[in-house]
Amino acid sequence: VFNQNDVDWYVYLGSMKTADYLIQGINLIFKQNSKRSHIVTWTRDLLLPSSNIPLVLNLSKMTIFLNQLPIKLNRGKFVLPNLTKCQRLVAILTILLHLVVVLKWVLDQWLYPTRPPSPTWKFVLMYYFITLFAAIAAFIVHVNFLKEETVFLLNSALQIEQDSNMKGNCIVHIYYIVVVALSVLAIILMPITCLTFALLRPCMPPTWTSIIYLECKSWDDDGNTGMWFRSFGAILLYYFSLTVVATAVFGIIIVLTYPTEVKLILIELMKSYLTKIRTDDGFLCLKTYRTLQILTDMHNSVFRHPIMSVIVGSVTACESFALYTLITSSSVIPFPGLILFATVGVELFAVIVGPFKVMANPFVKSVELLHSFQPMTGSKLIKRLVRSFPPSKLTLGDGGFFDKATSLVICSQCIDLLITFLLM
Repeated sequence: VFNQNDVDWYVYLGSMKTADYLIQGINLIFKQNSKRSHIVTWTRDLLLPSSNIPLVLNLSKMTIFLNQLPIKLNRGKFVLPNLTKCQRLVAILTILLHLVVVLKWVLDQWLYPTRPPSPTWKFVLMYYFITLFAAIAAFIVHVNFLKEETVFLLNSALQIEQDSNMKGNCIVHIYYIVVVALSVLAIILMPITCLTFALLRPCMPPTWTSIIYLECKSWDDDGNTGMWFRSFGAILLYYFSLTVVATAVFGIIIVLTYPTEVKLILIELMKSYLTKIRTDDGFLCLKTYRTLQILTDMHNSVFRHPIMSVIVGSVTACESFALYTLITSSSVIPFPGLILFATVGVELFAVIVGPFKVMANPFVKSVELLHSFQPMTGSKLIKRLVRSFPPSKLTLGDGGFFDKATSLVICSQCIDLLITFLLM
């Protein structure tokens, strides 16, 4: 430890100024080391966080800052704002505008067919846009109707994990960190791709300039559009694509997946309780399972019919559309569009084998946990209570629920739909 006594010999020689410089230099070295230590700690916390809460809050800030949803963050909690109705209306109108652009192109092909007819990949591309835009609009409307339930679900999940962390039970799964990282990349890269796409192809839907200029003879034409007007259309498409991607990420990664992560945390906590032999741990285990039940009911209430069917169906269809476009049209589609569909294909495949597969884990592990409850000693009331506990099921909206085979079934449906397109 360096202090003033270490440099008294400088004072003895009459060089007090030199001593001050020496102390300042040593302090500067310690400050630099402290900064390096802070950077290392920050990087470690970013890559290997001790809790899901920072991941959820930071990703939520990125996805709802446009105010396209009736939800905001305030001091680490989700709240219902009263001053974003205009911004929500702008987001919905932007989605409807680009949906009208795509629908107009499809109707023109049906009502005024060209010779030769447009290739199949163009129709598939338009159907992809229609499916995506309709699903995002449906989710925004759904959240507006169930905004109180959605906020209550997310805040309950945050509170449960926070209570678990305070007890020293910090559980973070690596795959959720990877999913969040991919989501951040999607939010950053896909709008930039759409911006480039609109600048290079102003006559190609869903860019709104494609229906304004009559000089647009093909998708490769520039329509004699000026750079300023083309830039305005590109900025509008950038805002629109950012709204779509951010809403999709918030719906799937935050609202759908995060409560599932909290369910898995509760199940792992109960498994640790069962390894103990104290009676009070058995009662605590039953109490925790009741919390799991309530969280599952809230989750199913938010994703009630028909929104879950819309999400699963749109993901299946859009993945098939993206794969078809990449397989059949990689040599003719514009390069920005090729990058767009490659990104979409990777992201949606990650959703199918990631979040959709994780949705089944609470059911599988809760069934195993209920079997572990059977040997518990106690009164007849406790045994009857254990027998009445149902597994934690997340509904699919059609009477089924997520299980081990759901992810494989969705993949097979994507392949079947892709084969259908290839045979057209």
